[in-house]
Amino acid sequence: MIRTMLALGKLQLQRYNIYKMNFYLFTLNRIIEILVYIFVWQAIYYQTGDAGGFTIQEMTTYYILVITISSFALWGVNEDMAHSIRNGQINRELLNPISYFKYYFGIYLGELAFAIIIGGATFIICSFLFEIVLPQNLINVLLSMFIIILGVPITFFFQMIVGIAGFYTDSIWGMQILRKAIIQIFSGIIAPITLFPMWFQELSKWLPFKELIYTPVSIWLGDISMNDIVFIILKQAIWGIILYFIAKKFFNHAIKNITINGG
Repeated sequence: MIRTMLALGKLQLQRYNIYKMNFYLFTLNRIIEILVYIFVWQAIYYQTGDAGGFTIQEMTTYYILVITISSFALWGVNEDMAHSIRNGQINRELLNPISYFKYYFGIYLGELAFAIIIGGATFIICSFLFEIVLPQNLINVLLSMFIIILGVPITFFFQMIVGIAGFYTDSIWGMQILRKAIIQIFSGIIAPITLFPMWFQELSKWLPFKELIYTPVSIWLGDISMNDIVFIILKQAIWGIILYFIAKKFFNHAIKNITINGG
């Protein structure tokens, strides 16, 4: 079963590699995003002498890391799911020897692989362009990576919930936009969580999205204690289980009421 999922992931990665320009265009897009955020915060800093409580070097590092790993949280299989439901391919997917969830997790592994390639290239290039803050020790690097990995099932099951909405509607475009907006706001992509009102910070503390991006970046910068990391790991494990059961329940209900178009 694992071999099958890895094979699906490899196939998805090969689809991206068919057009070599994908790599260059996606990487360029990430670099431009980083430049825009950095230039905005540099303008704020040079006018006010403050960058939201960060030094300008910390804020530069923050956005390089945020955009580097943002693909892990934002990219996914929602469009693939919606397309298969619209054209009737879902009929074959439900009859696969591998379960529907494992099938799409295999595809999602390919998305993650491409995200790692794009993220790595983006980080390396931006490290030459700007002076970044390095972690205090190797443990912070490993913990950051571990928290990112813990976020993979959360991101996947959240995507499955949104994708399964395609069983009930002809388009999940609106749901997809909402999913990305929620992640961008609550994960700290738009701005560091500490710049939001206290009620928002308290809410984000209990939701799982903060740990997808903001928390691993904060660990890299040395802003989170070991005691907090233990709580974060426990919280992510619980949210992973909760989202799995919601997605599974939603899926079981959806296939009982499915209307297949096309093939």
